[in-house]
Amino acid sequence: MPNPATHLLVPLVLADLWRDYFAKKRFPLFYVLAAGIAGLFPDIDIAVWWVVNLLYEVPMELVHRQFTHTIFIPFLFLVVAILWRKNRKALLLFSMISFGIFTHLLLDAIFSGSIMPFYPLSNFSLGLDLLSGISANVPTLLAAFDGILLGAWLIHEYLKHRIKDFI
Repeated sequence: MPNPATHLLVPLVLADLWRDYFAKKRFPLFYVLAAGIAGLFPDIDIAVWWVVNLLYEVPMELVHRQFTHTIFIPFLFLVVAILWRKNRKALLLFSMISFGIFTHLLLDAIFSGSIMPFYPLSNFSLGLDLLSGISANVPTLLAAFDGILLGAWLIHEYLKHRIKDFI
């Protein structure tokens, strides 16, 4: 399972790269941060599980990756963005939230088991589970990936945005 740092960094870095190299009109870094924070949202069900588990003993599998790991949530935010497309700030905010959540789902589907993208309408499961074959080294591998990703992004920020002026 990708670490929380991965779920934050991947959408943040991708949104930042989009902002710097592809967006016709650059947008404030606040929206890049919104994408990163939204990348953490689907795992809110873990906090719900902790609270529920105080009252009732419930297996994590009954709560985690159920409702919050469906395509309906990023799709809902995307629909709101489209409905408010005339308001550029709302369009950007809801698009970035949708992007961050979708990135989380993609990371979980690719690297850690599977997700049920259409739950509760269907129990269809989707995932590559690329980390299952190297389970003994997964924590070390994920920590190294987070470090490399963060380091590469900081180097990019240093070179592109002249953050040395603020140190």
